[in-house]
Amino acid sequence: MDAAVILAIDTSGATASVAVYSQRVLAELAWHSGRSHSAQTLPAIDAVLRLANVDKRQVSAIAVASGPGSYSGLRVGASTAMAMAMALEISAVQVPTLDVIAWSQCSTSGGDQRTDIRPIRAAIDVGRGHYASARFRRGASQLERETRIESAGLGELLELATAERSVLAVDLDPASRERADQNYGARLNLVSPAAGLRRAGFLAELAAHRIGRGELAPSAILEPIYAGDRGQVAGEK
Repeated sequence: MDAAVILAIDTSGATASVAVYSQRVLAELAWHSGRSHSAQTLPAIDAVLRLANVDKRQVSAIAVASGPGSYSGLRVGASTAMAMAMALEISAVQVPTLDVIAWSQCSTSGGDQRTDIRPIRAAIDVGRGHYASARFRRGASQLERETRIESAGLGELLELATAERSVLAVDLDPASRERADQNYGARLNLVSPAAGLRRAGFLAELAAHRIGRGELAPSAILEPIYAGDRGQVAGEK
């Protein structure tokens, strides 16, 4: 292959995803991993490489979702990316998880222009009943984050998204989604369950943009973003 081949790994939360990308998504897997990232990630990587008909030695760079998210999940993603990058003697690129979620909702260049007008509130479950989130808007040429990363309970998150009239992009369990529907109804712009699923293909696409700008990092200094309770965020840049 002449074009760069990117292997993307997202283990930020209970849903995990891996993808192989070379100017387009060649293969992608997404599944509910729960707390089994350490046992499932490497077999999933082997499977997605086979589906893409790509040998590990053809991979040009590793992309990894850097959080916020599950502490254990982020550690698995970062350690897997570092180990593979070092073994293959290639570089790695980190992409914040909330950027990936927001990009999946506003990456289209045509169609319904409302997605270019309404802000996107991207959020992810970080444990203990809290969600990390930030508001994004699509700029003239790229995604723009308008707020710092915040940590809030589900009720606070729903209130925030409703008040700012943003599109809330989050992967909710069925009980939480039912609660949101019952309490807010049409006042809440909540994406569908399928649209809320994190996909590593979007991670790879953003990583390709960063690689094009020369934003590669030595594989030994990957730094995940961890979000704690009540708005405390470590590692945010």
